[in-house]
Amino acid sequence: MNRREFLKVAGVTTAVTGAALASNPKKAFAIDLGEEHDEFPLEITKDFKGFNQKNVFFHRVYWDKEIYDDEHIIKTYGYKTPAESMMDFVMTDEGHKPLVRSGELGYRQVDYALNKAGWSVEAHFNGGSSAGMRNVYLQKYPVNPETGEEMKDMPVFIPSLNSWDNSKADEIIAHGSQYKFKDKKEASQYIKKASKFLGADLVGIVPYERAKKWVYTEWSRPNAKLFTMPDGSKSYSPMNPATVPTGEYETYGVTTVKPDFKREAGFEPKSVIVLAYEMDYHGFKTAPSQLASAAAGTMYSKMAETNHKIATFLREIGYKAAPAGNDTALSVPLAIEAGLGEGARMGMIITESYGPRVRISKIFTDLELHPDKPITFGVKEFCNVCMKCADACPSKAITQEPAQVLKEGMEFDTGKVNKSVCAGVEKWFVNAERCNAFWAYNGGDCGTCFSVCPYNKIDEWHHDLSKLATLTPFKPLLRSLDEMFGYGGPVEPEARMESKYLKDAINDFWEKI
Repeated sequence: MNRREFLKVAGVTTAVTGAALASNPKKAFAIDLGEEHDEFPLEITKDFKGFNQKNVFFHRVYWDKEIYDDEHIIKTYGYKTPAESMMDFVMTDEGHKPLVRSGELGYRQVDYALNKAGWSVEAHFNGGSSAGMRNVYLQKYPVNPETGEEMKDMPVFIPSLNSWDNSKADEIIAHGSQYKFKDKKEASQYIKKASKFLGADLVGIVPYERAKKWVYTEWSRPNAKLFTMPDGSKSYSPMNPATVPTGEYETYGVTTVKPDFKREAGFEPKSVIVLAYEMDYHGFKTAPSQLASAAAGTMYSKMAETNHKIATFLREIGYKAAPAGNDTALSVPLAIEAGLGEGARMGMIITESYGPRVRISKIFTDLELHPDKPITFGVKEFCNVCMKCADACPSKAITQEPAQVLKEGMEFDTGKVNKSVCAGVEKWFVNAERCNAFWAYNGGDCGTCFSVCPYNKIDEWHHDLSKLATLTPFKPLLRSLDEMFGYGGPVEPEARMESKYLKDAINDFWEKI
């Protein structure tokens, strides 16, 4: 763009902005930039075969013994296999190994305690849905009514919050009490209102026919064995507990089955309700500290609770539900299908309201609902020129190369496309192996890519103006402006970890009530 064109665009933009402010300053920046599409807005190859859940990184750790083909992981973190990195994460999480930065600001006992508290509902009542476990049953111990003590040699199993038990809906249907909506639009209106009332921040609907390509080609579940623990209790575990503290990880593979909602939930889906939850802005300013992990965990816990509430609502009006977190199907493409946002360089979804700072859940149901359409609002074009998340990624997992249809074995600046990537779809390559290796080293989630993203903004008028600017030739300047105003903090990973910005963000988090 030459000087004359630049001044012309600047003049037009200023004039339009000024007129909007003069006529209605409050409404001027309530901008809806989304363009609807009838088809998925990214290329999918004709021979696209879907994705097998056993290749999700969190499931590979139970069966994949292959040595990493990535010198960066081996030299930087010392991990040679998926199991080594994930089990190191488990060792830290269970207290067998101290945090690498233990005692430092953001990694103190109080910071770690908040992280554990944030994840507690997901961990204690949802049985690992965040790691891809579907329709999980939780191991509990019955209580001796005479002594009030748990009988720890007698494990029993109860449904998790994401249970697929639809007996209540069956009962209502049998009594002829199923609620009838006048049409699909009314049904969607009620479901969206109920979902937001019960805890979701964003809601979109996808017809199952459009969604089923994103359902895993096989559902996976880690195999478990019964162990006697040091305190005499009996416990089922997908890894030998005795080997965890030693670093000698003994796992037992996974069992895969073809997807079958009829068999496991008692119905064939007609619609998928896709839900997004805003994560705490101030928690993510501290990424990659334990407080950012706490912000993520708090929303996973909220997802579990809200999924349970929405599934209960559906069942009480006579419709069946299969609530899911990171299990059952790929969440990001389903959220794109539901019109919640666009795919981004970091591999996550960018929403208009919260940028990438969301978590996603979904509920499969036999209630036929009016669908939403995918939208675009300039994210792809912006991500092509920004690359801030790639520069800031401490594990060097996010490519700086262009988006394209990925195939296993392709080589990028961040390594080879590995089996944990859904191939045959246009996107930017993110190396999940490198990402998880840093998680294990860090002793918690990371979230740096969320924090530095220029779309990660609180709701203020000048941020809406920035969204408008993504549709103009000024787009390449936005990252510079973002950094000039101090958003996201230092980009270079090592400088970020030692920066005053990060220390201030952590102190501010605790001091501002």
